[in-house]
Amino acid sequence: MSQSYEQFGKYLLIEKVAAGGMAEIYLARSGAANGLNKFFAIKRILPQFSTNEDFVAMFKEEAKVAINLNHSNVVSIFDFGIEQSQFYLVMDYVEGRNLRQIINELKKTNKSFSIDQALYLIKETAAGLDHAHRCTDSTNGRPLNITHRDMSPQNIMVSFEGEVKVIDFGIAKAETEAEGTKAGTLKGKFSYMSPEQAEGQPIDPRTDVFALGIVLWELLANDRLFTGSNEAAILRKVRDCQIPPIRKINPTVPQGLERIVMKSLAKDRNVRYQTAANFHRDLNRFLNTQYPDFSPQDFSQFVKESFKTAYQEGKDKLVAYSKIVVEEAPLLKAPPTPKVGDMPATPDKVDNRVDELPEVPNGFAAEPKVKINLEGLRSASTAAPKSIPSTGFNKPITNNSYGQTKVTQISQVSYSKPHTQKSGDFTDILFKGLVVAALSFGGWWGYKNYFNAPAKNQPVAVNKPKPSPKPNQPQQTEQIDQSSTAPVKVSVNSNPDNAEIYVNGVATGNKTPAVITLDANKEAEIVIKKDGYLEYKINRAFAETSQVLATLQGSVATAYINIKVSDENAFTKISINGKELLEKPPVVKYPVIASKETVISAYNPITKATAEVKVTAKPGESMDVNLVLGKPQKK
Repeated sequence: MSQSYEQFGKYLLIEKVAAGGMAEIYLARSGAANGLNKFFAIKRILPQFSTNEDFVAMFKEEAKVAINLNHSNVVSIFDFGIEQSQFYLVMDYVEGRNLRQIINELKKTNKSFSIDQALYLIKETAAGLDHAHRCTDSTNGRPLNITHRDMSPQNIMVSFEGEVKVIDFGIAKAETEAEGTKAGTLKGKFSYMSPEQAEGQPIDPRTDVFALGIVLWELLANDRLFTGSNEAAILRKVRDCQIPPIRKINPTVPQGLERIVMKSLAKDRNVRYQTAANFHRDLNRFLNTQYPDFSPQDFSQFVKESFKTAYQEGKDKLVAYSKIVVEEAPLLKAPPTPKVGDMPATPDKVDNRVDELPEVPNGFAAEPKVKINLEGLRSASTAAPKSIPSTGFNKPITNNSYGQTKVTQISQVSYSKPHTQKSGDFTDILFKGLVVAALSFGGWWGYKNYFNAPAKNQPVAVNKPKPSPKPNQPQQTEQIDQSSTAPVKVSVNSNPDNAEIYVNGVATGNKTPAVITLDANKEAEIVIKKDGYLEYKINRAFAETSQVLATLQGSVATAYINIKVSDENAFTKISINGKELLEKPPVVKYPVIASKETVISAYNPITKATAEVKVTAKPGESMDVNLVLGKPQKK
């Protein structure tokens, strides 16, 4: 194959399968004996974050936790280390998709999981979580007391063969952590948090049970449970924990299953399932008794059919990737040691050309074999340099500036010359001595005047201290200097990039992509500006290491609408110009094209009531729109 691949240590990186703000995941191959190959998934920190202590610590913690996990419902970790200054994890490669990807794909064809399929997915995930919760340290046998803390559809992998595996223990909490989570710090996706997690209270495995209960509720309802126009609104709903009975959303759900769902979502964790094992037991019993004909093979076929094209393409790719032949580059040979006869007996001339060093193939180190001895260059009138830096090929190089010479490779040469002197040579010796003295003085004078003379029309400063920067003078640094006892790092990215970043009205001097530092849990206004595009603004408090992703819009006239709906419950869907919004009512300052008719509609899937209004806003105007849901829609 003509495509180029990256050799990463003993692994061959074949294809990038995922990329995030801090890390990237590759499909990789590792060669085995007799030409056999095994495919892995390699997760490595992006180069710009490899020196970030927070990211590296999180990465190491993930490796330390996951390396102890060994269960069919948990993605295995095989290796961890540093290569090319990048931390990496080697994981089991799962041929499939995560649950969020499958849900989104099913929605495109108006499909959804059946009740028995949803039960199977969650019971298998509960089995993997139970193993993590009960996992012990392989070195001393002590319980790790792991809590995943980010149990969401994105972290549930489903293979095309019907296997279900828990992934990404990047923010998992274990008692072996070097530093506990700081008070008030929130980690995980807000829509899948437990009430105690949203309150910043201490957490335990029952938090994972609640999060998995949310996933089950959403699979059965074919809708999201906790949504809002912003993160604060979502957290309020999580803390209130008002869970609509699932049978009101989907009447086909049996009553026994509704009791299981509501128990997993109990606000009081003492009423909730106390272990993932208990949750798994009830789900398994219900699946076996109510759906005895369910088969994991049928579920596998359902997933394969949903991703028919992708499944076949993946199989073909692996076959092709297994045939890749990596040609090993030959070891770099050091130049042979010159013989004495190869050099002139007297080094009358020194080659001052700049030598070009041979390139070193990746993965090979040059083995120096030629030793340099400069004693043959020393004489009574010239002193050898004190030290010469080595290039790795034993070619000493001096700084090639202002008359200093780059010395080429010289083999050790020794010679002797009979000491004879004729009386007629005295005049020549005297003349040469005067010339050397004159050149030495001229060189000293030139050096003194050239390097030490001030520029024209500039006064000479004697022991003048360097002026300190003015208090309000903006400094162009990598991060914003925030005086806070609890700083948090935020990765800011935009599309297109190279946009200026402002924080609280002050230019940071950074352009996207960049990492800035803010005060934790303190609201900050982040503005991203780029010529030819609308200004992007966000007001947000960051509790942990986060990222801001901004898609900049072209500079067309913009207006804003504030949408309120008469019932404003969690199930009401709002659409603008036929496109359904992720936001739930009330919606604040939603940007629309000014001076153009905008169609706003609302729909309640429970009552079937609808409402629609058409508005035209002026440029820069902020218009209020109130929708009153009317009679049920006739079908």
